[in-house]
Amino acid sequence: MTTQKLPGTDAARHGTGDADLTIMLAAHDAFRRDLTRLARAAASADLSDPARRQSVAAGWELLKRELHIHHTAEDELIWPALRPRLVHSEHALSVLDAMEEEHERIDPLLAAVDAAFNQRDSTQRDSTPAPAASAPAAGAAAAGAATPVASTPAGGGPGEDRPGADRLADVIDGLASTLTGHLGHEERDGLPLIGMALTAAEWRGVGRKIARKGGLASGAEMFAWILDGADRQHATATLSQLPPPVRLIYRAVWKPRFQKTPRW
Repeated sequence: MTTQKLPGTDAARHGTGDADLTIMLAAHDAFRRDLTRLARAAASADLSDPARRQSVAAGWELLKRELHIHHTAEDELIWPALRPRLVHSEHALSVLDAMEEEHERIDPLLAAVDAAFNQRDSTQRDSTPAPAASAPAAGAAAAGAATPVASTPAGGGPGEDRPGADRLADVIDGLASTLTGHLGHEERDGLPLIGMALTAAEWRGVGRKIARKGGLASGAEMFAWILDGADRQHATATLSQLPPPVRLIYRAVWKPRFQKTPRW
């Protein structure tokens, strides 16, 4: 990614535009990939099936977790490292302010998707047909006993859970629109500030702080998540960010462990 010209930043420039943003961009690609998977799963998955519901939930919970880690790292470690270097650029500081504000707008959308999933689960449970009457009950009915007959909900019938499904589709669309818009804005205006404000060595130092904050288990899951379904070119570029011994650990341990859990 090239560093664009921003008003008022030349005097405060420390970086040379060569900060390696491979992992940041790969994470952005993974968010976009999982938003697509989320929309497809919500549209087609039979969430009344426990195994399918658990698989979708596992993918959704991982997406939320990685998004929280990513945004926390930006808000607590990356943007604060840039601000002192960009203090003379009102434009640059306004971009960082916008990044943080956009993060705050995404959190309620995640909660809305959670609520819509719960609503759809409830709707599907309510629409599940009641068990067939037992033999004694059937005999009583044949003898003329009054047996209540379950009524079909208005507009009912197999699969008629559209209110919950429509609500879920709507909130997922809102999340996808907002998050992809934020990712594009960050790639266009936010990430170039890293190469402008920090040297490549300083940027690697920020990366080490992020790794220490998250811990080994978090890093292992993040790389396996980023590389899930990646093509050879992107996988090679991302893995090149790891030391050779860690690449072996990824292939022998992290990736197989990640793949044991069905998602989406």
